[in-house]
Amino acid sequence: MNARIPDLLQECVRCRRSAPTDRQLATQATSGKTFGHNAFYIYQESHWARSLTGGRGEKKEMSGFKTHLLQYLLVLLTTASLIHRCVDGITVLRFQEDRVASLETTAWYKGHLDPERKLYSVSLCGRFSLFTIHAWATFFMLTNNGKDHILEGDIWVERVRPVFARNWNFQILKEKLWVYRWHHLCFTYDDKNHMIRTYVDGRQTNEQQYDVKRYMAGDRAKLGQGAEAQRSLSGDLTQVNVWDRPLTDDEIRRIANCIVDLQGNYISWDNGWTLQNISSYQTSLATFCQQETGPTYFWFASIPYKTATYLCQSLGSHLPSGTNMTEVWAMLNVSQKIFPTDHSCYRDYWISPNDIDEEGVWKIGKTPLDVNITWALQEPNGLQYENCGSVMHYGVSDVDCFTNSRCVVCTISDHQRASLLGTCEAEIRNVYFTPFQYEKSELVFVGYGEYYITRNNRTWTWVNVVKNTTIAIMEDNEPDFPMGRRWWRLEHTVCEQKPGGRRRLLLSPCPPNHFTCDDATCIPLVQRCDLKYDCRDNTDEMGCHLVSFPKDYQKHLPPRGGNDDEVGLPIVLTVNVEALNIHTMNMNMEVSYRLDLTWTDNRLVYQNLKVNATLNILPMATVKELWAPQVGFVNAIGSHHTLLDGDTTMQVDRHTDTMGRDDAAAEEVELFSGEENALTIYRKYGTVFLCNLDLSLYPFDTQECFMHLKITTAPKNFLVFDSLLSNVTYSASKFLLEYQVGNPYPAYGGKDTYSEVWVRIPLTRRYGYAILNIYLPTLVLLIVSYITLFFRPKIFDTRMMAALTVQLVIATLFSQVSSSLPKTAYFKMVDVWLIFCIGITFLTIIFHLVVDIVVNKSQGDHPGVFRCTPLANQVNVQEANATKTTDTKNNNNTRRKSTCNLLAKYSNNSVDKNVVLFTKLAVPTVFFFFNVIYWPYILTH
Repeated sequence: MNARIPDLLQECVRCRRSAPTDRQLATQATSGKTFGHNAFYIYQESHWARSLTGGRGEKKEMSGFKTHLLQYLLVLLTTASLIHRCVDGITVLRFQEDRVASLETTAWYKGHLDPERKLYSVSLCGRFSLFTIHAWATFFMLTNNGKDHILEGDIWVERVRPVFARNWNFQILKEKLWVYRWHHLCFTYDDKNHMIRTYVDGRQTNEQQYDVKRYMAGDRAKLGQGAEAQRSLSGDLTQVNVWDRPLTDDEIRRIANCIVDLQGNYISWDNGWTLQNISSYQTSLATFCQQETGPTYFWFASIPYKTATYLCQSLGSHLPSGTNMTEVWAMLNVSQKIFPTDHSCYRDYWISPNDIDEEGVWKIGKTPLDVNITWALQEPNGLQYENCGSVMHYGVSDVDCFTNSRCVVCTISDHQRASLLGTCEAEIRNVYFTPFQYEKSELVFVGYGEYYITRNNRTWTWVNVVKNTTIAIMEDNEPDFPMGRRWWRLEHTVCEQKPGGRRRLLLSPCPPNHFTCDDATCIPLVQRCDLKYDCRDNTDEMGCHLVSFPKDYQKHLPPRGGNDDEVGLPIVLTVNVEALNIHTMNMNMEVSYRLDLTWTDNRLVYQNLKVNATLNILPMATVKELWAPQVGFVNAIGSHHTLLDGDTTMQVDRHTDTMGRDDAAAEEVELFSGEENALTIYRKYGTVFLCNLDLSLYPFDTQECFMHLKITTAPKNFLVFDSLLSNVTYSASKFLLEYQVGNPYPAYGGKDTYSEVWVRIPLTRRYGYAILNIYLPTLVLLIVSYITLFFRPKIFDTRMMAALTVQLVIATLFSQVSSSLPKTAYFKMVDVWLIFCIGITFLTIIFHLVVDIVVNKSQGDHPGVFRCTPLANQVNVQEANATKTTDTKNNNNTRRKSTCNLLAKYSNNSVDKNVVLFTKLAVPTVFFFFNVIYWPYILTH
């Protein structure tokens, strides 16, 4: 007898950890019936007894169990305590299992509520599994003296709403809720910091600061019912509790993760509820966190391989892999029960791998298998003629993909959700559907809201089960299933399209942020319209429209700058100078540059935008339909302005995330605001601009050329250059032949009617050429000219010839420099320098003449004075009024030479040395004072 004690304990633990598998055990409650602790105990006692007796539930075995249990109670009190714990469970209330909205399905709280008890801070938590959502589902409401909305919790698919003291606060969820799946929801309000927090499945999803300003108090609480039938709850509900304090994050996490069953201190779930037209059942706490796992199978009769692959993928599932014979045998055993009359489905099923792309390399999709297929004996043997696999009870064989048909089993590993796109439905509950299979080879899509998609008389129909009307009928298609893009014949108005028309709709199994190909396969949304094919049918690169035009769009009208009609639309100007050439002689500037104009058009809505702007380039046909600003080049030589031709590129710059989907499109089309995302048009130009150069400081001058740009499309009260965001860049070499380029910058202003900007380009002349070819040579020539002053005064001809040569060279250089520069009415600094050089050499020539005159006078160049000039074998004796030359004889040479030497000595001693010294000092003095004035003037200007 003692040997059975561990068995009893094991059964008790099994009861605590497993949920009831037969929901028909649920006790039906009609109006006026109640349950509480006693009801929980009775139900779980019955359930536990059945589990201990193998689920047979016979009274005889139950009685035997009780007899044995009484015997054990005398010996083991601990066992009795464990058995008592096993009896306890969690009660679940089921509302509107038929999915029909009603005001008659509710549950009232049995516990006492004191209307004088004031709640300033509060926590409301509950766990639910929805069947459908009418308008929205109110799972809890606290009322006070007949006044609703004191404390309330409302559920949609994509949002929830707590109500505190009649204050409504929507909370957008990061992840959308599912039907037929357990979710835990908590709302907390902290009166100290006025913070509202929302938790879904134990994770905080929202936080909002809001002062409720009032307390909460009530006298009655109800479940599953709002003020209208369309606000009632359809689904399972449990663990609804209310606290008079904000729960901590850890407490909420432990409740949501089924670690504890914490009861509220204001409203406690275990206090019981009065049921009205709802049912209840009990289950263990762990059941709520054990979401349905393990495969679910959808079965279809014999079809070709291509259709089988499409069918499973469009249901978010896959064909069997054929690598596990245990799984194969299990499926074959089940198929014999599902297809009792179709003997072909007892043994032949398609598997997913194939070697169509490469013989002998078996792949699932594009991924080669990393495990071996459980081939049958002597298989595969079809070479390139048989590229698909068919599973049988003895293994897998290869067969021809195109001429054979096999049965299909689609293995679904997780709960699936399909979306019907292109219906203009504002409520997302009317977009989502859940696929079900009630009979083999058939499908039905049950909507989260009002709709079903089902086959009726071999025709797929989209129906509204609430209004009992047919919305549309699918046209004939191969394969004959609604998954993917299909043409439907409208029976009711859809998206303002009248009945009788054809409309394309998409039933997609794809998760969020994915694109659905026409064959219902899925690719990541970022791969849509990325200039390469990713779908098997290449439909991801079709219909890649980027701009949606409103019906009243007029190209000739500029967009307005926001809501203020008095504010002009800002145009962002971006100029990148790529090449620059300054023509000094012609006084112009040749510029090669890229000009970008960026603006927003709040009339437009963009689609399918990428973060990479190069993927958002608009086709020329679209560009020609769009308004674009025109900018004129005012100081260009000739009439020039921005062009809109084949060299022009327009793109959309994505600055924000999507603002939602296009509900009318039969595809995943993300929409972007035209007011927040900009259009940019750019083109490369080569333009010659006039540049009025001031050469007065040449070659030490700095210049500033500019590009004068003006918006010519509309006056400045409509369009204006954006002075904050516009910019100019320079990407060419900063060192030109004559100039060094500074950083360009825009300058705004002007009194013109149209908005203007001057793109100014600072230029600093590179004077190295002038130094090497003008200043340095002339300086050397001036030195040569000055050195001639140190020649012997008596060699007048040599001194004069050298000075004249220097002056001639400088004059020639002056002429060359002048010819290479524009003819100006003012002097340039190089002109001043060269004129000075010519002038100082002329002064040197004057000094030579003065010295020669002075020297000649000092030598007695007057009447009665002789000049002795020694010659070979001859002496010239000159007199003031006569000259006489006499040939001398050899014996008289000595006497005559002595006489000449005496005369020369006498002459040198009589030269006015002061005059010569003055000329030597005067030239450098003049040169010094000139440079003292010349160079500081250049530096200061």
